[in-house]
Amino acid sequence: MKRLSLFLVLILLLTLFAGCRQDSPATTEASATTEQTAASTAQTTAPSPTDEASVHPMLFHVTGQNGEEGYLFGTIHAGDARIQVAMNKLTSYVDSCDALAVEFDLVAYEEDYAAQMQAMEQFVLTDGTTIEDHMPKELYDKAVALLKQANLQPGLMKGYNLAMWSQLVEQGAMEVYTDFDPEAGMDRALIRHCYEKKIEVRDVESAELQYNLLAGFSDELNLLILKDTLERLDAYGESLKALFDAWASGDYARIVAALSAEEEVDEATEEERALMEDYYDKMLTQRNLGMRDKAVEWLKAGDKVFFAVGAAHLIEEDGLVALLRAEGYTVEQVDY
Repeated sequence: MKRLSLFLVLILLLTLFAGCRQDSPATTEASATTEQTAASTAQTTAPSPTDEASVHPMLFHVTGQNGEEGYLFGTIHAGDARIQVAMNKLTSYVDSCDALAVEFDLVAYEEDYAAQMQAMEQFVLTDGTTIEDHMPKELYDKAVALLKQANLQPGLMKGYNLAMWSQLVEQGAMEVYTDFDPEAGMDRALIRHCYEKKIEVRDVESAELQYNLLAGFSDELNLLILKDTLERLDAYGESLKALFDAWASGDYARIVAALSAEEEVDEATEEERALMEDYYDKMLTQRNLGMRDKAVEWLKAGDKVFFAVGAAHLIEEDGLVALLRAEGYTVEQVDY
C-alpha cells in the first residue's frame, strides 16, 4: 500500500493552503521592494498547454429517491489557465443551482482582518523560544534558503511555530518550483462567479476549523512534513504538474495515482506510520464525514447545491462519492 504524498496532499485538501497567505503583520507592513527570485536557480515547471477539450475536472450529479438533486465537484486550491477553462464549462451547472457550497468562503474571509489575526495567534511561539529551537539545524537552513528564494522573509517568521513553518515551506516550494498561482484556485473562481451572479455561497466548514486543524498537529508531524517537502524539492514541480494534469483530466484513477508517493508505507518507521495515520484520519476521514452530513442535510431540505470541496475528499472508499452512495443516493460522473 502506498501512502499519499505529504507534500502534495494539501493542495487537494485545505482552502487555507492557497486562500489565506500566512503573512505576519510585520510582513504585510514591510516594504514592497523585495529581491527578485533568480530564474536560473528556480527549477520551475511550466504549465501544460491549454487543450480545452481535455479540461473537465471530476463533476458528479447526485440524485435521491425523493427528487433530491445536486452536484459534487472536486476543486484544487491553486491553478493556471485551465481554471478559467473549467469555470467556463461549469457555468451552466453552477447557475442551475440554488447555492454554491465551498469549504469556506475565502474571499469573504480575506476581508476579515481581525478574524485572521485572532486565528494566527495559535501559531505564535509564546515560551521565549524561536523556530530555530524547534528544528534540526540542517532542516532549518534548508527551509530558510527556500523561503529567501521565494521572498517570504524568513527573518520575520522566527516567532512562528512548526505548524506555520510547514505551511510557509509548502508555499515557498510552490512559488519557486512551479508556475502555478496559489491565489488562482478553482474554489476562488467559483466563489467570484457566484458573487457576480448573486448566487448564495455557503460554508461547508469554516476557516476556524481549518486553522485549528493545522495548529493541532504535533511538532513531530510538522517536522515530518517539513522534511518530506524539503527532501523532494527537485521533484516538486513535476509532481505538482502531474497532480494538476490529473485533476484537470477528471480521471479518478489518475488522481489517485498522482497522489501516491514512490515509497511504500512499510518503509516508514512505526512512529512515522502512526503520525501519517493520524494526519489522514483528521485531514480526510473525519472531515469527509462532516462534509457528507452537510451534503445530506441540504439534499433532504430540497436545496439544489453545487457542492465543491477539495478533490481528495471525493476519492477512495471513505470519500464523498462512496459515502453518499452508502446513504442511498445515486452519484454519477458527468461527461461535460
